[in-house]
Amino acid sequence: MIKLYTDAGLNTNQNLAAIAYVYSTDNDSYSFSRPEKELDNHYLEFLAVLEALKDLDQKNLTNDILQLKTDSQIVVDSIDKHYSKHYQEMVDLIMPLLEKFPMYFVKHIADKDNGAAHTLVHQELIHLRNI
Repeated sequence: MIKLYTDAGLNTNQNLAAIAYVYSTDNDSYSFSRPEKELDNHYLEFLAVLEALKDLDQKNLTNDILQLKTDSQIVVDSIDKHYSKHYQEMVDLIMPLLEKFPMYFVKHIADKDNGAAHTLVHQELIHLRNI
């Protein structure tokens, strides 16, 4: 099983934004973060999921069950419904990637349970602030 955690962060006062994800397989783990143009936080949360799924696909890691955990309720609800009023374009990009997995589960988790991805976003925002 692949466990994937995603997060995004936005500091509107300083026009800073970042996405991050962490995943683990039976044999390995990987983490990634990067700055983004300031958009809105919901869009960034979708983008974190999309980029993580693209990474898993490019590494041919779609043959196992995926457990996606995010602290974004709108991402979870939109994936469950295959619909989002304001972010349908992102849902349309995410769904085909999810469907490459034999099975996937999407779960909403509290911020405190999304530690690694949350920390990466926070570190990226601090780094951007200090540039």
